[in-house]
Amino acid sequence: MLLGLGNIVRFIHTGTEGKIVDRTSDGMFIVALEGGIEIPAFPDHLERVDKNLDASSVKGKVVPGKSQKKPEEIPLPKRQYELLKDEGILMAFVPFKKSDGTTQRYSVYLINATLYQATFDWGFILKGNSLKKLNGMVDSSGVTLLMEMQSDYLSDNPTIVLKTRQISTRGMTDWIKKEFKLKPKQFFQKSRMAPLLDRQAFVYKLVEPYEIKEKTESLEAYTQKNKKTKSIDRNKDLYRNWTGTDVKEFAQFPLEKDLHIEQLVEDYSKMNNSEIIQKQIQVFNTYLSEAIKLGVSKVFVIHGIGKGKLKNEIATILFRTPEVKTFKNEYHPKYGNGATEIIFN
Repeated sequence: MLLGLGNIVRFIHTGTEGKIVDRTSDGMFIVALEGGIEIPAFPDHLERVDKNLDASSVKGKVVPGKSQKKPEEIPLPKRQYELLKDEGILMAFVPFKKSDGTTQRYSVYLINATLYQATFDWGFILKGNSLKKLNGMVDSSGVTLLMEMQSDYLSDNPTIVLKTRQISTRGMTDWIKKEFKLKPKQFFQKSRMAPLLDRQAFVYKLVEPYEIKEKTESLEAYTQKNKKTKSIDRNKDLYRNWTGTDVKEFAQFPLEKDLHIEQLVEDYSKMNNSEIIQKQIQVFNTYLSEAIKLGVSKVFVIHGIGKGKLKNEIATILFRTPEVKTFKNEYHPKYGNGATEIIFN
């Protein structure tokens, strides 16, 4: 089955789905994933998702000018163990060889061999030009495919730039930046078994394991946190963090906030898209601050599905808010996929 722009496809090795939005000069497709992340991929790494066909049995193909032998490929193994050793943030270059034994390309992975999630900004610079940029989040014990690197790029000593920070239960750590050149002589000395990939690769350690020290509470802070407050009879589980500052305000605080513009402004017909999202973010920030001040445990923010811009803006704010323990955008029987659940510390 031929692949083309606009096709919905699935990565064969990981099962991740996305949409083909562009094609490079060397025959790779650019696949857009949820959240705005774009990943280059070779056609034989993809399969087309078709409602009328069994997608698992149909692999994407592109008809080239001349037939070429398919390079040897090893499927990405499913991880069968939990992370036993905190190794930090790594980058692994997995070689794919031609039938004659020469290396055709390297699959470049970011490996989070730590106990915490991490956000990252990553760049690949070749001959002074930025060839690829990616940003996103990688789970604890998680692996993210960054790009497919042609083997001849090594001779031009490309530069890798990574900026990352940890997401812990105490909030976000400071950014850590790492920049280095790929030099063939050192590159081929770094061969070893890549953690979480279970595959021989050329591995670089970019960031040492994080040390997140828990703060020791003073006796005064402990007493203040654990003192008894007047009980309230409205959903004790959702309001278990109530600070006791304003009983009426606390009891009347809404557990959900609808950010659809028609719920916020009476006449929005003259507002452009930028003005609409600015208003939505303004209302969200006010609602979030009030929830934190009152000490509620959990709320839902309704943003709809659309193109995901508002959802992504909300996620960015929540990442930077230390009072937020976690948040998720999963299917909910009441809200569908159009709401984010926010859980506070």
